[in-house]
Amino acid sequence: MTWSEIQPLLFQGFWDTLYMVGWSALIALIGGLPLGVLLVLTDKGGMLQNAPVNKVVGAVVNVGRSLPFIILLIALIPFTRLVVGQSVGSTAAIVPLAIGAIPFFARLVETAVREVDRGLVEAVQAMGGGTPTVVFKALLPQALPSLVAGLTTTVIVLIGYSAMAGTVGGGGLGSVAVQYGYQRFETSVMIATVVALIVIVTAVQLVGDAVVRLLAARRGGAGGDGGAGRRLARLGRGRTVAVAAAVVVPLALIGYGINQGGEDKQTLKVAASPTPHAEILEYVEKHLAAKEGLDLDIRKFNDYVVPNTATESGEVDANFFQHKPYLDDFNKKQHTHIRPVVNVELEPLGLYSRKEKSVKGIGPGDTLAVPNDSTNEGRSLHLLAEHGLIELKPGAGQEATLGDIADDKGLKFKELEAAAVPRALDDVDAAVINGNYAVDAGLNPAKDALVAEQAEGNPYANFLAVKDGNQDDPRIKKLAKLLNSKQVKKFIEDKYQGAIEPVFGNVGS
Repeated sequence: MTWSEIQPLLFQGFWDTLYMVGWSALIALIGGLPLGVLLVLTDKGGMLQNAPVNKVVGAVVNVGRSLPFIILLIALIPFTRLVVGQSVGSTAAIVPLAIGAIPFFARLVETAVREVDRGLVEAVQAMGGGTPTVVFKALLPQALPSLVAGLTTTVIVLIGYSAMAGTVGGGGLGSVAVQYGYQRFETSVMIATVVALIVIVTAVQLVGDAVVRLLAARRGGAGGDGGAGRRLARLGRGRTVAVAAAVVVPLALIGYGINQGGEDKQTLKVAASPTPHAEILEYVEKHLAAKEGLDLDIRKFNDYVVPNTATESGEVDANFFQHKPYLDDFNKKQHTHIRPVVNVELEPLGLYSRKEKSVKGIGPGDTLAVPNDSTNEGRSLHLLAEHGLIELKPGAGQEATLGDIADDKGLKFKELEAAAVPRALDDVDAAVINGNYAVDAGLNPAKDALVAEQAEGNPYANFLAVKDGNQDDPRIKKLAKLLNSKQVKKFIEDKYQGAIEPVFGNVGS
């Protein structure tokens, strides 16, 4: 990719990252600060000593810190949809980011508050100060440098977490790195996103360190008992909250305008895989949509689940990434009501190898990688059986699994997520790769595959899909017409050179 192509991706990813990290850090500050203080106050010897409360709060914080963020991200999808009305997008990503950060920051708060000199606390109490006075006149002001340092650490951790948020369509630099760098084998994109992330982390660390040094210098310059008294008078709740919030509020607000500029109700939101689906939609958006009065909002996903669940929930209006056997299986298992509208293109499945020049070179002892989702694994096994590499049991259908192999002829199989199969090509003897991921890896089924599916009579055409009942939406009809236009047909043929084939025509429901 050229710099002119990389630049807008980095720009949007940069703002998405700041938006997600800023708001989640602010929420972590609001939620983690009282939790951390409560852990200190209710502990043994604390002003509000209460063992049961301390144990419960401690257990909640420990559980929150123990959950791997990627698991938390997926587990919270229903809750996220309940809170913000959607489970995709940058706003949706803020929910798991904040929930993951609150217990992390709470422990840092606890550590910072415990470092405050007990003598200062006793002095405030001797002057008749109650618990609120001790907290807001002594504990928080004295712990402020450590609190800001802890908040800085939390923000940096959130930047790392935000890289995973692409799995729910959250965007950000991590998503750019995966979609356009890793999966498309674009080293320049990977380097650019890594540099951008380093710049953000470095900037956050420098600002945090500067604030900590300033606060420490002010505190150190007031020495003596009289200085301590003056500090108690000057440093109150307002300053504590203001200084801490100043670290994260700019991050939260700086991306707000770009991410929350207002969504036009006439805009058609379409979920798509990056290649070739989003690329085809981007061509339509750039060259054809405006003439039809259509405004597209293309949302890119790397998985095969969220686009359908988002379409079912109404978070997006349509999706473009799947074939009929997969959709039928998904609707059956997930009780969704997604329906195809028009076929657009076919991505022939192919068998590739770095070690063998023909299918005849593959034999006993060789290891083959295949996609692990139900329909594409079955599709792969039927391709292998068609070319004599294995034999399937009688009646093995489209959802055949490794258990349906009657004779593996000495071959070994490695099941991987479809997107990961191209990366494994150097580690196995051969691999069955989906057409879209083959294109990302610089492979062409028509030229590079040892064997590949044929287009004629192939049931795996990819189509535009909507939730049942939305087929007659005028915007959907416009997009369907454009996706089946001669301009799109020529674009597919010219760009993909047989790796992706246009397959136009209506499909049944």
